[in-house]
Amino acid sequence: MRHHGRHRLRQRRRRGVALTAAVLVLLGLGTQAASAAAGAVEVTAKLGGDPVTVRTVEPGQDAIVSFPAEAGQRALVEITDIRLGGMWVYLRDTTGATLRQVSCANGVECVLDTADLTASGRYSVYLDASQSSYGVATVRLHDVPPDVVAGYTIGGPATTISTDAPGQNAYLAFRGRAGQRVFTRVSAGTVGSITAYLLDPAGVSLGGGVCDVPCDIDATVLRADGEHRLLLSPSGVRTGSLTAQVLDVPADVEAVTGIGKPAPVTTTAPGQNARVLFDADAGAKVTVAVTESGFTTGRISLHGPKGEMLVSGDCTRNCALTGVPLTTSGTHTVLLDPTGAQTGTAVVTITVSAPDVLAVVVPGGDPVTLTVTEAGQNAAVVFTGAAKQHVSAVLSKGSLGRATASLRAPGGTVLASASCAVSCFLDVRSLPADGRYTLHVDPDGANTGSITVRVHDVPADAVVVAVPGGDPVPLTTTVPGQNAFADFAVKRGDRTFIQLTGGTFGNAPGYLRDPSGVDLALLQCASSCAFDAGAAATDGVHRIALDPQGADTGGITVTVYAVPADAIAHTAPGGGPVQVATGTPGQGATVVFDAVAGQRLSARLSGGTFGGSSSASAGLRRPDGSWLVNPVFCGVTCFLDAVTADMSGTYTLVVDPQGAAVGGITAEIFDVLDAAVDAEAGGDAVGVRTGTPGQNAVVSFHGAAGMRVSVRLTGGTFGTAATTLRGPDGGTLASAGSCGATCFADTVTLPVTGVYSVLVNPAGAAAGSATVQIHAVPPDATAAVTVGGGPAAVTVTVPGQNAAVTFDGVAGQAVTLVVEAGTGTTAYQLRGPDGTLLATRSGTAAVLVTIGPVMLTASGTQTLSLNPAAHAVGSSTVTAT
Repeated sequence: MRHHGRHRLRQRRRRGVALTAAVLVLLGLGTQAASAAAGAVEVTAKLGGDPVTVRTVEPGQDAIVSFPAEAGQRALVEITDIRLGGMWVYLRDTTGATLRQVSCANGVECVLDTADLTASGRYSVYLDASQSSYGVATVRLHDVPPDVVAGYTIGGPATTISTDAPGQNAYLAFRGRAGQRVFTRVSAGTVGSITAYLLDPAGVSLGGGVCDVPCDIDATVLRADGEHRLLLSPSGVRTGSLTAQVLDVPADVEAVTGIGKPAPVTTTAPGQNARVLFDADAGAKVTVAVTESGFTTGRISLHGPKGEMLVSGDCTRNCALTGVPLTTSGTHTVLLDPTGAQTGTAVVTITVSAPDVLAVVVPGGDPVTLTVTEAGQNAAVVFTGAAKQHVSAVLSKGSLGRATASLRAPGGTVLASASCAVSCFLDVRSLPADGRYTLHVDPDGANTGSITVRVHDVPADAVVVAVPGGDPVPLTTTVPGQNAFADFAVKRGDRTFIQLTGGTFGNAPGYLRDPSGVDLALLQCASSCAFDAGAAATDGVHRIALDPQGADTGGITVTVYAVPADAIAHTAPGGGPVQVATGTPGQGATVVFDAVAGQRLSARLSGGTFGGSSSASAGLRRPDGSWLVNPVFCGVTCFLDAVTADMSGTYTLVVDPQGAAVGGITAEIFDVLDAAVDAEAGGDAVGVRTGTPGQNAVVSFHGAAGMRVSVRLTGGTFGTAATTLRGPDGGTLASAGSCGATCFADTVTLPVTGVYSVLVNPAGAAAGSATVQIHAVPPDATAAVTVGGGPAAVTVTVPGQNAAVTFDGVAGQAVTLVVEAGTGTTAYQLRGPDGTLLATRSGTAAVLVTIGPVMLTASGTQTLSLNPAAHAVGSSTVTAT
């Protein structure tokens, strides 16, 4: 709010600033200077003049806009087009003291609100950039004229008042007396958001704030006689009109009623409230209901004999405050406060709630059903508990709509609570003291219904001992809240695998804990789960902890396996297949072999019996234990494509069964040498053949810079193979995609002179043969026709070669082209003299193709291009009419 805001001062550690001359771009009025002492960009501007734009060029560099002013002038600072990052902006007076400050962000208009300039001299706007920010911002200094003041009489008609300049406020001035109540309404405006405050004769705010028009200041009691003002302050630099009214608020409507007697109340003036008074005794629980309401929104509150508020809430049309306990005997008050300027009628009825429903139970005894029949009535069960006793409560079969259940200690402390409309579960593992405990059920609002409650005396958690390598042991819980544990002792280095099967729980998280109680793993174990504990770090007892959720109980079988060393087989690249098998859950298998740096290796695994493709994984580790090939699913079969060993030593093919899977698999490591063949661009086709899984075929040829080549593969027996054309540096120039029996890589212009290669990479472990031909592609074939003349023939002789037919035309001429195609599927494009695309026909196999009529857009030579698909060749004739 202008003239009434509080401004936060910020302490700031001064940054070191490079003593480099700043560069300043200044748009509009102003002069440029560099402040060597501060390292800031400085520019002068005029109050009320044109905006200036400052530019900083070093991270953290600040900017200063200074301006002269006379005592009594007022200024508003507007900063726009901010591209300086985050910054603080300060308006400082002639002594350097801060008058206004604001934090500004990139791209967001920023305003330092109107400030009174009390002395003549030079003022400054300081733009304090963050340490890493620099850039531009535009600053405009508005000369703010005096505020607009209009006289008004309380209760008079709405008055419209306008502001003409950014930063200018409007005031509605009126006389009021101490104790008078007024309601203020801003009903219309053209300025959007405003700040509206009601000020007393001393200028102190009596109420208000920021609001979007229309808005109100609710009933306010004037504290003194004299001239009051309604301050209306448009936000930012907005100007425009506002329509406001100050109304006299009569005394609140008051009605006296008794318990159970409806009390109608009517408010007639904006800001007027309604009060309903009734007598009641301490200890009673009452429900206040508002019905037949003509108010769309408002607030309702219940106050005690001393005016203390007991409870309050929103009141949309009809509403209620239910089950409110009264703490003092005497006259109580219901206050109904309509929102804004609403007036109307409502009926208020106070009723005394029925006594709470109470039942006494014994932990471990039978369930009881609690039935709530009246709005505001609660229900409870009470029981005697002992210190450290473990109790749980199951609430079920509820029909309360919404309710809260809470278990309370003898002193009233809430030990556990839950939302409990239909069912819920409360679990307290250790009661704090001997005494009487209460399970309290509190229906929300006016809800009624019933719910069944059973309090359990929870026995000690179930604990069984399992032996690694021994028989399975059953683990069972019988009472809601009871947990279950399976303990097993291991020595350091022992490997174990724990499997839980046959579970009958609905929801039971399971934890693997080490001897120190640290959880090593968490799984959902309602029906089954498995933990691979690996090698124990220390001697001690490990534990499987099962935590059934809610009221869940059930059983599960626990088996702890003593895991032997991983199965191992030795081989050599190219040494033939070997078999590995696991017999215990958690056991892995490895195939080890030696390789030298630079050697290419592949691996094929087949015949897996682990139970499915995802029931095991396989990967290849380097001698240092890191992955050379990351694991892939390999429960039945998989192939690890050829990779190059990057160090010499012993490599390990790791087969890792998943979960409790066991089984066997056959593995073979291959020593891979690519099949290399030399060819000549434009020469004869060459045959390639691969025989080792992972082996590729490489066809090399010499190419000169600027030479055009295409590649064709035929007779392939690989099933699927990727074919790519590579440059001398190994980079891919073209790809033929996935090749089965045949494929084609279209024309590429070679960028440099050197040895190029065609790589044929069979998919997976496939082997086979193919024929590869490198075509030297001549320049595209050309011909010319005349519109209205005879046809022209054009011939494509080499796969990858295109053709072009030209003709002269004038702008606005309609031309039709007819092609008798002999190149099979062909794509056509017609372009104007400047390359503009005039018409296109995507790949068509038609023998007779008509393009047009096409309206030419420019005079000159037009070009029809013919691009045969894949390796097609042949002759075509073109006629233009």
